[in-house]
Amino acid sequence: MFKQKISITINTTFAREKLFSEFETLMGNLCKTGQIIGNYETPFINDDELIAFQTTLERGSLSRKYFDEYVIQRKRNLEKWCNAKLRTEVVGKTIPAYKGVCKCKKPAFYILFTYALNDSGFIDCGTCKKVVPFYKLKHLNYNDRYEMLGWETNYKACDNLQLRCTVGEKWATRQMSDPKSQLSAQGIKICNRLKELTGIPAYYYLYNYRYLSPEQDKARKCPSCNGKWLLKERLLDFYDFKCDKCNILSSFSPNAK
Repeated sequence: MFKQKISITINTTFAREKLFSEFETLMGNLCKTGQIIGNYETPFINDDELIAFQTTLERGSLSRKYFDEYVIQRKRNLEKWCNAKLRTEVVGKTIPAYKGVCKCKKPAFYILFTYALNDSGFIDCGTCKKVVPFYKLKHLNYNDRYEMLGWETNYKACDNLQLRCTVGEKWATRQMSDPKSQLSAQGIKICNRLKELTGIPAYYYLYNYRYLSPEQDKARKCPSCNGKWLLKERLLDFYDFKCDKCNILSSFSPNAK
């Protein structure tokens, strides 16, 4: 992932409060297209320059070809009001547990997967396991992306609750592990939408944190259709269960003893 400087020089007497507001709105719009990821950083003014340092998946994530109508409008306004061009510059690489960006021409399937500390995207490739930037999924519209970002926020909130083990732990764990929960229903709906738009199957990951024996875990049926879903070999070095009827994945419980 890359840290990028996004900036524009103010060459007019236009109200700075309005310029800053428009610049901040642009950052929000870039988050909604997926061009900015992770923890959103608040922009600032330095002398006659509006500046933001944001994180992207690729060097070219901020390319104009990925803009939607809202980003285009914000950029157009800023350049007109500032009498200057918006600039982007890669200033360095970040060093998280980052698995890279998918380069597959056509993934075998997609996986909707995230967790509390994940800041590198939530759609994985079922062929290479790397992140699929959703700004490259051209069929997605604004509402699709908004729904996906909403699900990501909800999932991370639930994962944080169960990690802290104080308030709402059992409720949050059920939300992530029950295919009929409100969170899972939202995620499965997104997977169905991805398949509808791309023609590529999309699988939803179900969290598995149970106190049981390895034999009991292996004997579990698909919690959605009660069919067989135990894999003979681990998939992508992580997934142990896969139901092609329900398009869900899961893994062995870390508490299986």
